[in-house]
This record gives sequence, structure tokens and C-alpha cells, in this order.
Amino acid sequence: MKHLLLTFLTILCVQWGYSQTTYENFEGGAQLTWLGLDGTYNGILPNPDVTGVNTSSTVGSYTKSDMHAYSLLLADLGTPMDLSVNNEFHMKVFATTPSQILMKLEGTGPAIERLVNIAVVNTWVDYKFDFSAAQGQTGLSKIILFFDPGVETSGDTYLFDDVIAYPEGVCAGTIPDPAIIDDFECQRNASYGGGWDIIQVVNNPDASGINTSALVGEYTDPLDSWSALVVDYQNDIDLSHNLIFKAKVWSPKLGQMLFKLEGGSSPGKEVFVDITEINTWVEYKVDFSSQEGLSHKKLSIFFGAGVDALPGEIYYVDDIAREEKAVGISLDDFENGPSMDWQPLNGNEALHGTFNGDIPNPDATGANTTDNVGSYTKGSAAFSTLTAGLPIGFSFSEFPQINMAVWAPAGATSVRMQVISPIDGIKEVTRDISVTETWEVLNFDFSEFAAITDFEELRILFDPGVVSSDTYYFDELRLASSTVDPCEGIVVNPNIWDDFECQRNAVYGAGLDKLAVVANPDKGAGNPSNFVGEYTDPLDEWSALVIDNGGPIDLSVYNQFSFKVWSAKAVPVLVKLEGGTSPAKEVWGNITATEQWVIYSVDLSAFEAENHNKISIFFNGGVLAVVGDVYYIDDIQVKREPINGCVETFETPATVLPFKYFANGHLETEMYPFKVVANPNKSGINISNNVGEFVKASDALPFAGMFADLGTYLNFDNIRTLKAKVLMDHLGNLGLKVEGSLNGSPSKELSVANTTVNAWEEITIDFSEVPEDGQYSRIVVFFDLGIDATGVDVTSYFDDIVAGAGTCTTTGIFEQPELSTMNLFPNPVSDQLVIESELSLDRIEVYNFLGQLVRTIEGNNTVQNKLNTADWNSGMYIIKGYHNNVACAKGKVVRQ
Repeated sequence: MKHLLLTFLTILCVQWGYSQTTYENFEGGAQLTWLGLDGTYNGILPNPDVTGVNTSSTVGSYTKSDMHAYSLLLADLGTPMDLSVNNEFHMKVFATTPSQILMKLEGTGPAIERLVNIAVVNTWVDYKFDFSAAQGQTGLSKIILFFDPGVETSGDTYLFDDVIAYPEGVCAGTIPDPAIIDDFECQRNASYGGGWDIIQVVNNPDASGINTSALVGEYTDPLDSWSALVVDYQNDIDLSHNLIFKAKVWSPKLGQMLFKLEGGSSPGKEVFVDITEINTWVEYKVDFSSQEGLSHKKLSIFFGAGVDALPGEIYYVDDIAREEKAVGISLDDFENGPSMDWQPLNGNEALHGTFNGDIPNPDATGANTTDNVGSYTKGSAAFSTLTAGLPIGFSFSEFPQINMAVWAPAGATSVRMQVISPIDGIKEVTRDISVTETWEVLNFDFSEFAAITDFEELRILFDPGVVSSDTYYFDELRLASSTVDPCEGIVVNPNIWDDFECQRNAVYGAGLDKLAVVANPDKGAGNPSNFVGEYTDPLDEWSALVIDNGGPIDLSVYNQFSFKVWSAKAVPVLVKLEGGTSPAKEVWGNITATEQWVIYSVDLSAFEAENHNKISIFFNGGVLAVVGDVYYIDDIQVKREPINGCVETFETPATVLPFKYFANGHLETEMYPFKVVANPNKSGINISNNVGEFVKASDALPFAGMFADLGTYLNFDNIRTLKAKVLMDHLGNLGLKVEGSLNGSPSKELSVANTTVNAWEEITIDFSEVPEDGQYSRIVVFFDLGIDATGVDVTSYFDDIVAGAGTCTTTGIFEQPELSTMNLFPNPVSDQLVIESELSLDRIEVYNFLGQLVRTIEGNNTVQNKLNTADWNSGMYIIKGYHNNVACAKGKVVRQ
């Protein structure tokens, strides 16, 4: 009671001791002479909205010039203002559009100005301008108002009233911290749009735990699902830094909150967070790093997102702010002994050396002046390895790089760092040593493996492959943000024309000035890339993004043109081959899925014999673009046709599948490569010259294997089997796995025992459980799947992998069995298509231009078949015919 009485008396003393200075209230006429410079002062008008904070009968009116960015309204008082006490200016404004107000005091001496945002329209709002910093100035005699400053084309009308100066408040002189959005005390830097009439400052109802602030925000949730508290910046938020947005929240119920960046030229970005506790303060953080450099003007916070609020449902919020991401996490600095359990691999000191513990820094200069460091002496093995366990759940999802200080002896050249996953095997990065006998910080970037969350072990190989007994010092192992050039060491892949990151191999002609590399506006499963292309469509019907090959485009093998696209609206797309000596060819399609990444693919195999130098992409071709038509594009490339039949024969070196080992013990540590070797037993069912070699290491895991990405996908063609020829010197099994589905189909792993040793045997594995259109882009090979290693390296051989029907007897790598050309007429077709073939057809399959099977039709076992095409959509189709269940003929037709 005494505290309340003291507070009340203090308020009375303030009110009695000081009075405000009213400069203008328009009651009984204007107190000041207002001049509209580059704008129009409309004089005094009746108040159109005598409610809320302004019940005055008359107000002032000003119309901004639509020809000058800084048109202004000026009142010259003639005599200086006394700012010694009354220096907190207020002004009520009624605006019809979101904008800003700049109030400026001028005269003799330095001018002072303050800017506030107008986020609420069509209602009176009282805005505050803190001029306490000018309390010692005695020459300021002019009040200048800039409405919507800096915008040249706006000509809106603003009503204003009650220009009054009050004594400075407790927060006078506070310098705004741009990282604090609102602390509901002195850092009140937010301009609220949505929810402005709901949020209010109240005493903290639970000043405990992580929030002992005296004042907080009280938000009464409206009775709907998607009302939000909206912070309106008016201009683009600076997203070059401080990309962690956070708020302390006291919630009455469990559920979700939604943080959303929106309102700019970039697509909105939403991040949901779970409300984990009720009736207590919890700080929630969201990472908007993916929006760096993009355009957003608003931060919206949805309390109880997606769920109708109950009457009287109140949330308390405080310390809405931004911060930088943490700089990293220390793994081991050896200052208080080792933090990790360092030891030689398998505990074998003879082979893998000795961890000498933490020792005083032998050279506390340069890049590492810490007191203690780790010391390691190599063993007799060329690939001598130091290991340490990693904590459960270790991953590179937040910090993708391990930094380590290294002091290496003379002659040292490199350090290899490996992390081990029981499922995904060894992942490694090697860094060169640039200086010896001094400290150097090496950066090991594991960004490529950020999705793996079960790493268990860290391994370090100093000068791998070199036999020595040298001692190395290492220190300051730390998880950190990536600093390594992500394109370092990337080998150019000519079939990837542009991924807007490291494979930027396209030369653009027309449209280059409309194409920019930007941060991915919708980073996720549909497209995890960090950067993509942004194409701004010119305001006409036929502008295009043109890739100029500089010579004939080779479509003999890589003839499936594809790219990922993100479009805000459904539009037609035209892909056009042009230039060169052949007539231009056009393929039309449509983008139907909007506001998400989709793969757009066009089959250009029909034009492989033609001569074209350019490929052009017309977004919304033939339709007049409007201002703001922007398309995001990524991974522009050419691929092979889907594989059916022979997958691999190892006979053509240039196109051998790039198999890589995993979980293969010391051979993987030593980077033993997959090899194509001479057939060691040219007899029986396999007399080919070359075969694939598989060596299972003596210490391999039971699931050791090798994988290869196909560069396209498997088309089982209704016969879902995989088969391969194997040569083994023991009884075991062959395992095969299909994964990497382009449409999200589940992976499948199967094995079949071999029955013959020291002779070639063909093993067929039934994959009938996988979807017919699984579109698997990766194949995995195992020998002795699930069987423990024997303690010695075991070599097996494989050859002639076949998917579905067909064989590899006469076909090369990725080559389809030679198919004859059908005679298709009329072409283009409207209602009925006639098919003439050399062999009688018992089955006919129809594929769309994306390579997707859309129809299967029983043939009449004759050389002429007729198809009803009246209900087909317009576009290009691939027709494939079968004789005795084997593909024998194909052709292409356009449905008008």
C-alpha cells in the first residue's frame, strides 16, 4: 500500500511540476502558420473519425506532392522553442496507407530529426518523437513534417492533430538497438500493424525464471486461427545479419507458434515452433538464415497458430529480438586435459601410433598461443589413424565445419579428417598443409553431410599414405560455420549447365540481364540448394532465357533436358531448340504446381540427329507478363533417358558407373577405389573383356557395399527385377538395393545366395514390392550382405547388371536394345493414331514428355495397330511397342 501511494504522489508531482507545450491542436483555428512546400496544406477540416485517441472536432490536412521524394509541411514559430523540459513530442496522425513520418526541428544550431513508421491505417494513432537530445539547444524554431519521406511518386493525404511536447519520460535518450524489436520498456522499436490494437504493455504477471522484466506485452488472441502480431518495417528488413529471430513467450496452452517473414518481393517464409511449456516463460528462436539477402518487410508472430482461440486467451510476450548465429562449439582445447577419448585406431599403438596426451604448447606463437595442446606420434602403418568418440546425435546441421590448429613437422603435406556413421559409413575431408613447423588452422568442411545425424567417431590421419614416426601437435578443435569455398575441388560436369552454385557452366545470351543468383526462397526437401537463379520476366510475351552452347548441342545420349522451377502462378512453358542449321523445334508444357519447387523435364531425344546451338526457356510463353512476374530456377541440366534393360557392362570406360565404397573398413580409410578389371574367368555365361571388382575389407562392417548414382532413373518397364552376373570364390550372397527415388518412393534392399563358386553365375532378384514408377536414381551393390568380415580381404566380381527385361549381350553402357522406328500417322494426331511396325505388337505403352507411363494398351498381334487419342491431353508422347514381351520399336507423336 505504501508503495502504491508513493507512486501516486510521484505522478502528481510530475503533473503539477510541469505542463506540456501545445504547439498545435486546430481548435478555434490553427495556432501555427503551416506552409506546404512541394505539397499542399489543405487547412482545417472536421475530424472524420471522432473516436479512439482523437476526439477533437477539427484537424489539419496535408497532401503530399507526387513529384518530390521529400515534399514537406513547415511551421515557423518565429521564436525558439524551449526544449529544456518539454522535449518528448507527440502527434496524432490519420493515414490511409502505410508509410512513414519524419519530424524535424530546425533553426540556429544543429537540426534534429526522428522517423517513425505508419503501420496502422484508417484510424488515429499517437506517435512519439524523442527530442530529449536537444534539450540544451536554444535556437530551434521550426517544425517540419515529411510524410512518406523518400518516396517520389506518393501523393496521399494525411490528417494530423495535437502536436504537443511533454516532459521526457524514463526512456528519454535511449539509443535504439536495431537488434531489439520490442522489450516493452525502453527499446520499443517495433511498429505494429496487425495486432496493434491487441498488444498492450502490462506488469509482468510472472517475473521469474528467464524473464524478470517489470513490463511485458499482453496479447489477447482473437477468436480465430490465424490472427497475428505483425511488426511492419515499411522497408526491406536488413537480412544481411542477425538472422536468428527470438521472443520470450508465456503461453496458456500447448500447441504451435508460427514466425513468418513476408510483405516484400520474395515469397513469404514460415517457421513453426512447438510451444513446449505452459504458464512459464520460454524463449523460442527461429533461424531465418535461408532468407539472407531476400526481400521481406514484415515479421508476423502467430500465437496458437492454426487453432481457434478460446475467449479470453492471453499470451504474454517480451524481448522480441534478433541475434547472430552462435560462432561454434568447442570439441577439444586441451586446456583442462583432453575432452575427447583420443586413442589409436583399434587401440593398436604399433600400427596406429600413440596419443601422447595434452602437453605444454611447444610453440605458443602465431596462429595458436594457448597453453596446452594435443600430441600424436604416428605408428608403422602408412594410414596411421587417431580416433575419438563423438557424442550421441552429433551432426553438422548447425555448424558444418570442424576447424583444427595443426603444428606439423618438416615435409608434412596433408591432414585427413573422417567422421563415421554406422549407416552411411565414412565421410572425409582432406586439407593440405601449407606451412610446417608452425601453427596453421585447417578448415574441414562437412556441409555435404549435414543431413546425417548419427556420426559416432572422429578420425584424424596425419599425412595419410606416408610411413613415418613423426610427431604432430593439434589443438582448438571446434565446430564452426563454413568458411571453405564450397566449390573448392569441384570437377566440372558438362551435363549440369547451371546449378547457381558450383556448376555454373552455361553461357547465357538473351535474358542474362534478367537473371540473378539469390538465396533459395523456399529451401527444403523440394530443393535443398542454398542458391538459385531468379528470373524477372520482361513485360512482353516472348522474352526468353537463352543458353548458347557455342556449337551443336549433343543430344545423342544426354537428351532429357530438365530444371527445377518455383513459380507463384500456373503458366505455360516453352522449351525451344534453335540456332544451328536445323529448323527450330518447340516443346510446350505447363507449370501446374505453384509456390513449390517442381522438376520440369523435356524429352529431346527426337532431335538428337539435328543441329541446334541454343536452347531457350520461355516462362509464360505467349502471355503478356506483368510487373513482379518472377520465376526461380535451379539445376538446369541434361540427363540420360530412363534406363530399361542393360544398366552396366564395364566395357566403355567413359561411361562406367562411378561406384564408391562405404563401411569398408581399412580399404575405405585408405581410399581404395572401385576398379574395372580384366575378366579373370572368360568362360561360361560371361566372356566379356571387363568386369567390376568388389573387395570386402578384412575389417568391413556386415553391410559394406558400394553405390553409384545413375544420372537418370531405372524404368523397370513392368518387369521389376534386377539381375547381375557374379564370380565368387565362396558361397555367400549378392545384395542389391534401389534408392534415391525421384518421387519419394521407399528404398528397397534384397539379397540372394549364390550357388556356384569359381564360375560365373547370373542372379536375379525380385523387386516386385517396389512401385512400378519408383524412378530410382541410385543402385547399391553388396557382397555377403549381413555377413561379418572374415579377417582377410575377399575379392568378388560382377558384370552385366540388367533392370527389367533385356540383356547386356550386345548393348553398351546405358544403351537401350536397338529399337526400330515406328511409322506413326497422322502426326500431329487428333482422334485416332495408326501405328505400323516391322514386328507384330502384343503390347503398346504410351509415355508423356516427362517420361511417365500414362497408358498401357494390348496390341492385336499385328503389324498395324490403331489407338483412340480423342481423350489425350495436348502435348508430345513417346510410343513403345513390344513383341513377345520384349521392346522392339518406338516413336514420338504430338497430340494437337
